[in-house]
Amino acid sequence: MTDSFAFAFCPYDGTRLAARPDADGVARPACPACGFIDYGNPKPCVAVLVEEGGRLLLGRRAVEPAKGLWDILGGFIDAGESAEEAAHREILEESGLRVTITRYLGTFPDTYGPRGLPVLNLGFVAVPVGGSLRSASDVAELRWFAAGELPQTWAFPHQPKLIEAWRGVGLV
Repeated sequence: MTDSFAFAFCPYDGTRLAARPDADGVARPACPACGFIDYGNPKPCVAVLVEEGGRLLLGRRAVEPAKGLWDILGGFIDAGESAEEAAHREILEESGLRVTITRYLGTFPDTYGPRGLPVLNLGFVAVPVGGSLRSASDVAELRWFAAGELPQTWAFPHQPKLIEAWRGVGLV
């Protein structure tokens, strides 16, 4: 159990987990009582590049992790929610905007928070179609950035890769 995101105790019965090889021979934290295995699967998230007139809307984080840094809007996908539904919900919660998704950019693995929770970001591009711009939820400030003026420092390591994918579809 060397990964920082691994459970120490079974989430189902509270038994201390012990390293045990899985079906592929990989040692993973497992519950000797009920058989639960912690595979360390990533949590699904959305990352949405809201664009308008060649500019991108970014948010300055109001909370840790990465408080104060510029961030691509988005967040965790809720249970029972599609990635597209999460993208619409997250943008509305964080910016007050209603958007239409125009394209999918791909998947971007990363980690989140001090425990290194594995996440898988599904990257989208969207355009505003309504609402009133206002920072809310975990966003302290919103700002439109021209393509040539994007921040050099990002809240999370996957974000420059997402920007590269956005640039690669001929938008700038």
